Amino acid sequence: MDFPSPKSNIEKLQTYKPNFGKSKINNLIRLSANESALGVSLGVTDALKSLTNSLNRYPPQVSDELISAISKRYSLNKKKIILGNGSDELISILAQTFLNSDDEAIYTEFGFLQFPQAISIVGAKGVIAKDVKFTANVDNILSKITKKTKLIFLANPNNPTGSFIPKEEVIRLHKSIPANILLIYDAAYSEFVVNTDYIDGSELVDKFENIIMLRTFSKLHGLASLRLGWGYASEKIIQNLMKVRGPFSVNTAAIVAGIAALEDLEFQKKSVQHNLKWKLWFEKKFQLLNLEFQPSIANFFLIKFPNEAKYNAQKAESFLASNGILVRGMKVYGLSNYLRISIGNEEENIKFINKLKIFLEN
Repeated sequence: MDFPSPKSNIEKLQTYKPNFGKSKINNLIRLSANESALGVSLGVTDALKSLTNSLNRYPPQVSDELISAISKRYSLNKKKIILGNGSDELISILAQTFLNSDDEAIYTEFGFLQFPQAISIVGAKGVIAKDVKFTANVDNILSKITKKTKLIFLANPNNPTGSFIPKEEVIRLHKSIPANILLIYDAAYSEFVVNTDYIDGSELVDKFENIIMLRTFSKLHGLASLRLGWGYASEKIIQNLMKVRGPFSVNTAAIVAGIAALEDLEFQKKSVQHNLKWKLWFEKKFQLLNLEFQPSIANFFLIKFPNEAKYNAQKAESFLASNGILVRGMKVYGLSNYLRISIGNEEENIKFINKLKIFLEN
């Protein structure tokens, strides 16, 4: 039977598949999606209770109240903020806005999977810049620039490696690219960073036209289910993105929750401290188990398993899943011996390590 065919680039595309798991086990421990370990602020749950009488109304096209809250929290220019249905949507509309089919966009070897996905969907050419020791490399990115390059995607900190490039290298990268190339700087995990040589990208946005910083409420603030992200860029870029973004992209629940989350500084501080504490704990445990891991400044780890029939990453993932613990396999990156592990709450972390120890000792 004949049926409408999709564009060839869509037909070849692999569907993005997070590991949320299907199991008969109740109370699955999900350490596979880098979600908030502590849930959400009580202020968020209280704020959401007020929604019952407004669900029949469309949300505002632009929430001035949420934009003002973001501006106040991070000391940013309100006119340079755009809201999105998660930062994923902003990545998508950036590709739609700036890439023609004969354009090129650069992304790093172990960068966020949504980057090449967005590039492929619009029919442009994705160009990979090799990492060095699981870290984005500025010289390798610069070497891939051609006359066809329109966008450069850089996640810093990077998912799934947990690595980052320091402020001086970010500035060097931006300074070295032509003014007609847009640097998309994804700082989704920036709130977890305590390193003094890190830059979240906002100060570059305040000085230059060809950079946009992306952020999310899914990680630190724990609003992953509500899909809320935001970007910071020149007014000209924002105006063009708004032509592509859906008119009611951000729902009312996300707006209300986002404002409440930003106001709860104590919960944010508690989440960062929790992450720092358990990150050190995980490092010690991995060392005791003789497992290689990448140093991380985010809320997850990339760990390597021996390339052995008995103790490989796939068997570890299956064993953990059979015990109600979900982690993220890295085969999609060509890293078949690696798993990515999110930092959970105390009970989840201890159970994970105990089960991992059993797997490695059997």
